[in-house]
Amino acid sequence: MIDMLKHTATLSITILLLMVSLCAVVVAGQKRYFPEGALDPASTGSDGFRNSWYSGQLEVMSEPALKPVAGTRTYRFTWLRTFNHPVAIRVVIGQAQCTLHATELDGAGGSAPGRVYRQKVEEIAPEACARFEAFIRDHGFWSIARRGSAVGEDGSEWIIEGVTDRYRVVTRWTPESGPVRAIGEQFLSLAGWKYPQREMH
Repeated sequence: MIDMLKHTATLSITILLLMVSLCAVVVAGQKRYFPEGALDPASTGSDGFRNSWYSGQLEVMSEPALKPVAGTRTYRFTWLRTFNHPVAIRVVIGQAQCTLHATELDGAGGSAPGRVYRQKVEEIAPEACARFEAFIRDHGFWSIARRGSAVGEDGSEWIIEGVTDRYRVVTRWTPESGPVRAIGEQFLSLAGWKYPQREMH
């Protein structure tokens, strides 16, 4: 009986180690959308976890990793609500035109992302694009703290990226007010997508 228990325990540990190894391989092979340390410079573990989580959602949306490109400025809002559809809205400002790319998945931002629920790609008028970029600048995107102090389990992650000749990402957990909230809502307004108030967290 004791030998059987030892064998069972050994087998369980072996299976557990195998599962951990497989998970490590999957994470190691996953595309990373954010520079190392950009999401949480104070904690390697937290930074890696967030990078894997956010990247997994963006990869399902077929979003690109944002990097400086000569003559182009790009901004992206990623909205990951624990129990609601994940959303990413990207604005690309080039020399000839300004384009909006929006994707919503049918899964949940805190777990399985699901599949594409709806998408849109459309050109934005130069005047509207200029107002949008001024809004981001005037709300201090390039100078506010990269991370907020609030954390929690259920809620939402508001992630805003900007890339010109440099890259920056700012995140907040369930912001009720402030510049990140205002900028995120501006992205949603530009996309023309509206959500019930109970989902606006």
